[in-house]
Amino acid sequence: MRQAQNAQPFLEEGMRAFNSRQYAAAESGFRRALDLAPDLAPCYVNLTAALNAQGKCDEAISLCERGLARFPDNQDLVGNLAVNLDGAKRYDDAIALLERTLQAQPRNARAHHHVATIRLKTGGYEEAATHFRQAAEIDPRNPLSFSGWGEALLKAGRATQAIEAFDGALRNHPFDVRSLALKTLALAETGRTEDERWLSDPFRLAQTLRLSDVGCPPAVQQAMNAGLAEFAASHPSMQEDPPENATYKGWHSGNLATARHPAVDELKNFIGYALEERRKSLASEDPAHPFVRAMPARFNLHLWCVKLVGEGKMVPHIHTSGWLSGVYYVDVPDVVNDERAGQAGWLRLGPARHDIPMTREPIVRSLKPETGLMYTFPSYIWHETVPLPAGSRQRLCYSYDLQPA
Repeated sequence: MRQAQNAQPFLEEGMRAFNSRQYAAAESGFRRALDLAPDLAPCYVNLTAALNAQGKCDEAISLCERGLARFPDNQDLVGNLAVNLDGAKRYDDAIALLERTLQAQPRNARAHHHVATIRLKTGGYEEAATHFRQAAEIDPRNPLSFSGWGEALLKAGRATQAIEAFDGALRNHPFDVRSLALKTLALAETGRTEDERWLSDPFRLAQTLRLSDVGCPPAVQQAMNAGLAEFAASHPSMQEDPPENATYKGWHSGNLATARHPAVDELKNFIGYALEERRKSLASEDPAHPFVRAMPARFNLHLWCVKLVGEGKMVPHIHTSGWLSGVYYVDVPDVVNDERAGQAGWLRLGPARHDIPMTREPIVRSLKPETGLMYTFPSYIWHETVPLPAGSRQRLCYSYDLQPA
């Protein structure tokens, strides 16, 4: 009891850091808790999760095994061991562990789901679909099992059945971003163009706004953009090609929503204006449209900066936590205006994800960047950038999500 009491402040400290994605600090807190209470299972569970978040999978595997020697029936530790075996690309070992779990607990939705995710990324699409379906039947409130089921079917060339799986997620979660995004591709693949257009038309659902729309004089715009560029250049969270983001040959910041800077405050005001314009535009949409139905009463802003240089790009991706996403251009290289450059540096809305085979092209819209310009679009619309040529000057933008509070 005394050990648990002594460790509790450090567990809480670690959890606060973990929830803020400060994983090194979380590791430090959890290690202190484990030193004080080696007979407390949550110390092993939390520390192995923090190690996994930093890519320290081998160390986490050893610690999971130590924990399971003390707590052999702890399913959180079993799950963390499977996650870290997966992270270490020891896929056969992870599958073997999960299959032993399923032999003892055939209705373990979490284990079915994890087997499916490994099969999905190793090319076993039919087996992945089977396990995702079983997970969805056991826990029909989890949209990730339905969307995973649909993705596996889509990759297996069964787009019609994939739509049924995505609809299973959307029955309980009408604005599940991943299901809406993947359903768009399935609709395109099955030739249901009108349904695809109703759901995800990038020509109708993207909005263009300029600082001049709010009466901002050119000199004020220049000062604001200079401030945003200076702030981005000096911000400590800027990382080159962070693995969790879609950036390639570029720099990506952390969340800047709470940053105190005059230029950032001006940008937030412009984002507020863009939201009001978006709300006005929804009056012309079908009230049954999921984007209209899901408009939140309150939002949290997630704001970040992206700098791309020569050959830099963003691969097709979506923003799973957002309702509305946007991008504001601070600095744009001249190559975007060169008709011979193949739209280098442009934003493309609607392209298929590169790892999903398609026999039909989805509806795609190409948008040219321009300093002082903002584009907004539903967060479930796939988007990418056309790579910049080698030696290109930087393309600097601030992107954001408005997330349901």
